Amino acid sequence: MSDNQEKRPFEEVIVETLAPADPQLSPDGNLVVWTASAYGKKEDVPESSLWIASADGSEMGRQFTFGENNDTFPRWAPDGQSIAFLSDRSERGTNGIYVLPVAGGEARPLVQRKSSVDTFAWSPDGKSIAYLSADEPTDEDKRRKDERDDPDVYGERWPYSRLYIVDVDSGDVTELSSGDRHVFDLAWSPDSSTIAFLASPTPELESRHRTALYTMGRTDSEPTHVADANRMASDLIWTADGNHAAFTAGHAATTSAQTAFAVNLSSGESRVIGPDDQEPACVAGLTAVPGDQRLVLVIAQGLTTRLEWVDPVSGERSTIYQPNVGDISTAGVSLRAENGSVSHLAVIYSADVKPSEVFVGPPGSLVQVSNHHDDLGQYEFGPQEEFHWTAPDGLELDGVLIYPPNAGDGPHPFIVHIHGGPYGRYTMGWNLHPRANWQQWLAMHGYVVFMPNYRGGMGHGNPFASSLYGSITDKEFDDIMSGVDAAIERGIADPDRLGIGGWSGGGLLTAWSVGHTDRFKAGIMGAGVAYWGAMAMDTDVYTVLNDYAGDAPWDGPGPHRSKHHSPISFAKNVKTPLFIIHGKDDQRVPVNQATGFHRALMSIGAETEMVLYPREKHPILEQKHQIDMFRRVRDWYQKWV
Repeated sequence: MSDNQEKRPFEEVIVETLAPADPQLSPDGNLVVWTASAYGKKEDVPESSLWIASADGSEMGRQFTFGENNDTFPRWAPDGQSIAFLSDRSERGTNGIYVLPVAGGEARPLVQRKSSVDTFAWSPDGKSIAYLSADEPTDEDKRRKDERDDPDVYGERWPYSRLYIVDVDSGDVTELSSGDRHVFDLAWSPDSSTIAFLASPTPELESRHRTALYTMGRTDSEPTHVADANRMASDLIWTADGNHAAFTAGHAATTSAQTAFAVNLSSGESRVIGPDDQEPACVAGLTAVPGDQRLVLVIAQGLTTRLEWVDPVSGERSTIYQPNVGDISTAGVSLRAENGSVSHLAVIYSADVKPSEVFVGPPGSLVQVSNHHDDLGQYEFGPQEEFHWTAPDGLELDGVLIYPPNAGDGPHPFIVHIHGGPYGRYTMGWNLHPRANWQQWLAMHGYVVFMPNYRGGMGHGNPFASSLYGSITDKEFDDIMSGVDAAIERGIADPDRLGIGGWSGGGLLTAWSVGHTDRFKAGIMGAGVAYWGAMAMDTDVYTVLNDYAGDAPWDGPGPHRSKHHSPISFAKNVKTPLFIIHGKDDQRVPVNQATGFHRALMSIGAETEMVLYPREKHPILEQKHQIDMFRRVRDWYQKWV
């Protein structure tokens, strides 16, 4: 860009910028493929493409698939000659499976259905692909819809996800699973004869708390029940010795930290192979390395993430890699090993002023092979530092501070940005995403941004994560406010220029905070909970949320603990100007949470504004909505703080 050429506004550039995800190494470790998609979408269906690079870092990655399609989930054939991936190139919004030769050519459609393929896996012998897809609409379904004779009766005509196998050469498809099971994860046996899968009783997200593990051979008429997980589970792997399956799940069914389990496929006995329920760490992912009996744990601890070997039989663990600065993404890690040691590693890495890119190589000497964020080099980002403090009850806490670029001495105007979950966390990676996270954006406009890791979140073990059971909002508020006090005492925060905001669980805690203190000059409640009673009746995850809140409205006439933990109960105390943001089609935190709290504030004459974004669900994904939200967030804080 020439000196006299005016820069485009950052908010317009970031929503169009491609972000890499899901790096996958070739079987020999010489190539890496990944997906890249814009932070925001232009239309109802997002666009994504595949990119590929040499793993030696000799050149930057190049685009591998083209067109206005949503190409995702690239997976190498075992012989390394082709890549299978999901794409909606046949019908926008409906994913099928395509196979593309690495040497070049056209992608061959392998599976095309009226219902999307959700996930798939190559058989180890490379002859078949197993995949999951929901029941297709029938002619009767179409007739009922066309004739408007389509009452939606609870429990009838549920679109169960089924398990299928397709022959890669012939395209012949065999359905393996049937009956009332909703299959949502799968893994092949090492000899390609059998598939393990996780299934819940119904397609409802809530029924994942009754997940069970099954195995089924290619010619079996019914699956074999191995064990009940009785909790949400994912990342299913069949170990190289053929004797165990492994997956990630919580220590308990609901409000607990994630760890990893190994199940003996003969006896059904399970054991924890990740951090136990007292270790101050959590499992954020689980993957396998071809040809190695050991598995790889993605471990979240404190403000960073590391990779560990784990033996699924003995449970013995050892560290593979942990960045010295910055952090790696927990979503997408790929490894190859030789002679028992990791020879190639592919990760998404970022740091305070360095947005996410793909890095590959041996641990300790990773090289960058993507440059998707190069256009952001014209903007200056703020440096980050770790922040540690002690809660009123003596609990040691951590978080992240972002300073404005070229910030002088404090105290500074100070914005608290609260993560959601509550089972989330902040790390030392790059902290910004247009869908809900405004940290670097606010630092660019002169604010110190404080990102606290309050109790109930991940990265600090099970006692920390499960401590909010039945008492959400009370302890986190004390954690956050003690962090603010520590920043004031250290000369970082200006006590007369404090703001607060956050998304989802962060929106809840913002609404709670402004009902319990008038120290903040402005607040922003993004997709936040106002009343737990209404949430229990509307949300898609009511069991977990009822456990956090203490009870459900159908537990009797009250008094209800959940009402005490609802910001709406303290709305009459609000004196802080509050801006409310919400997606109109949000199913996780339905929009009546926003409209109800806004109505309560208007009834007492409080300073408040509300914006609702059409078509948006829990995060805000459309580019023009993201741009609008960025600007409104900036303007709100600049007006009041």
